[in-house]
Amino acid sequence: MAGNTVSLYIDDVSIRLMVTRGKRVARLAETSLDTSLIEIDSKEKETQLADKIKSLLKSNKVHARKIILGLSGLHCLTRPLVLPELPRQMLNEAITRESRRVLPVPIDQLYLSWQITSISGGKIQVFLVALPRDIADMVIRVVNQAGCKPYLMDIKPLALARLSGEANAILIDVQAREFDIINVVNGIPQPVRSVAFPRAELSLLEKFEIVKDDVKRTIQFYNNNNAENPIKPDTPMLVSGELSTATELYEALANELGLKASLLASPLKCLKQLDASQYLINVGLSLKELPKEASKLSPNFNVLPAPYHPKQVSLNQALAVPATAVAIAIMVLMVMTVQNTAADIDSLSNQAASNNFTMEKKLAQKKVLINDISYIEASISAADSQYSVYIDAYIMLNRTGDLMNTDLRVTIANVVEGISLMSLNHSSGQLSIEGTADSEQEILEYVRNLHNTGRFDEITINNITRNESSEEGEEDTATYAFSLRCYLKDGRP
Repeated sequence: MAGNTVSLYIDDVSIRLMVTRGKRVARLAETSLDTSLIEIDSKEKETQLADKIKSLLKSNKVHARKIILGLSGLHCLTRPLVLPELPRQMLNEAITRESRRVLPVPIDQLYLSWQITSISGGKIQVFLVALPRDIADMVIRVVNQAGCKPYLMDIKPLALARLSGEANAILIDVQAREFDIINVVNGIPQPVRSVAFPRAELSLLEKFEIVKDDVKRTIQFYNNNNAENPIKPDTPMLVSGELSTATELYEALANELGLKASLLASPLKCLKQLDASQYLINVGLSLKELPKEASKLSPNFNVLPAPYHPKQVSLNQALAVPATAVAIAIMVLMVMTVQNTAADIDSLSNQAASNNFTMEKKLAQKKVLINDISYIEASISAADSQYSVYIDAYIMLNRTGDLMNTDLRVTIANVVEGISLMSLNHSSGQLSIEGTADSEQEILEYVRNLHNTGRFDEITINNITRNESSEEGEEDTATYAFSLRCYLKDGRP
């Protein structure tokens, strides 16, 4: 099936296959999985998964070896980063340092891929994708065992965002065991939420209630952190997956949030007997080869880990020819050289005189260049001094950022059950916390946990407010809104 594009999407529930020919969907197929990816921990289970992929390809007469591979966003991380404008040779190290600071997982357990999305005002905007090494290695190993070789790779949230057709939109995709919320702002997903449902046996209405709460929290989180550019009314809310069949539910949610609801659609043509609505992730993967059909998504890069990139043919290999051909070519060149040398002797004699004059002229220019070099070396010395000052300031900024990040992580890690944090504010040696709790005892326990970390000189409970709420037909319940002010120690442990 030469000339076709084959995409394979694998998650914890199924394997989905799509074959496209240009802008047309030619084949769709799916097979279910008995084991989630995270549970595949032996060669035997890897072989079983590879056999399923082989069977799926064989039954659909797909013989292509090169594929585009897609993974769920469940165990992946995405972050938009803002860095000072740096020389190209320093950028990779700066992104690695920033990733170590902002990601909640040690980066030696991740594969990092990134793309610069814009450079302006002395700032570099970077979009980062982090894949868990163990899962990525296992999936690629299984796909190779099935006879396929990924040359492009993407994660589900970015594949779906590629279909939006809008620079600003909120995408909601609901699958059997997980859901994704992607907030696209000016073509950049921020934030991305990929969440597993608490259990497999949930009705669509139960799933909807979970998704609705998470959508509200995602929008509130974004608006709180982007007060100058909040999500605007009538922003498109694009729905896909299981929720796409529940029109009344998603339209009611859109009306409640002031958004404009519609279904996420495929820009590819499809035969009437094929339904691509459940293969939109594969469509998004295929659009990596059709950039004109994709939306204006700024991050559009290959997240296939560097060790698995196709090997480039070396220059020596490209120029390698049989030894006999080389010998013949050398002999021909030698004959031609002998013939040309006799004709060139007279010409070289005339050129010698001209070259003497040119030589004297070049010597005079050399003296001028020596003076210029002395000036440049002095400038370089001054630049090196400024560079050292900049690097020292940059390292100090990173250390301060690491300390603040640890304060926030400790604050979140010590949250007790029944408490929800609404806001955290870190400034001037203080950490302000606001949230809600089911009882006053939970608030006091949370305060004790924070005090036991040893990072705070003093923790003050500013207020605790009891809020009564009742629903028709249910008992009255109460929640407690609280705010804390924590004074940080200078030398934290």
